[in-house]
Amino acid sequence: MTPDELRALQAPIKARYRDDPASARETFRAQGTLVPGGTTCTLATMLGPLDAGLHPKAGGDGREACSGDLLLQALVACAGVTFNVVATAMAIPFRSVTVVAEGEGDFRGT
Repeated sequence: MTPDELRALQAPIKARYRDDPASARETFRAQGTLVPGGTTCTLATMLGPLDAGLHPKAGGDGREACSGDLLLQALVACAGVTFNVVATAMAIPFRSVTVVAEGEGDFRGT
């Protein structure tokens, strides 16, 4: 996408926000359904259901998504998309960018 294409895409959206500042607000919502008698929570996502469960260090078998990984993945996605859009808007070329987030967990209390 070129800077001009990005501006054209966003122009009507930004105009709406100028005319109606309240329309720029968004309440994000996540929903999960607990599995009775189990250790998982099924998340409703735009791409379909996603099962979250225990990390292997807490007794999980690794087949379900770990909430700690999901949290860091959301941060990486936000930073990565923002960087890409700003670089595009400012016509700043780049060959490659890798966004990394790390967090430490202590599973002794599980």
